[in-house]
Amino acid sequence: MENERSNPYTQFNIEILENWKANGVKYIKLVELDTDLPVKFFELIPDSEIPDSEETIYPIGSDDITELLEPLAKVKFLVHDIYLEEEF
Repeated sequence: MENERSNPYTQFNIEILENWKANGVKYIKLVELDTDLPVKFFELIPDSEIPDSEETIYPIGSDDITELLEPLAKVKFLVHDIYLEEEF
């Protein structure tokens, strides 16, 4: 039986970025996740071109996206497993 509370997120990394580029992703939306933790979490959503309030969209080749790969103490950039299915 699988653990129903398993974390559906993976920390953004160079392999995910390269896979998205290879699969033709053009844009990435950055969405802040609501938590009560002292760490800020942001979800990266590939090929989402329409921002809602407080969301930002970046072209996949921008320096802003590669900067998300750098570790920060109180900020984590995450990708939901549904956006990683092509890797498996």
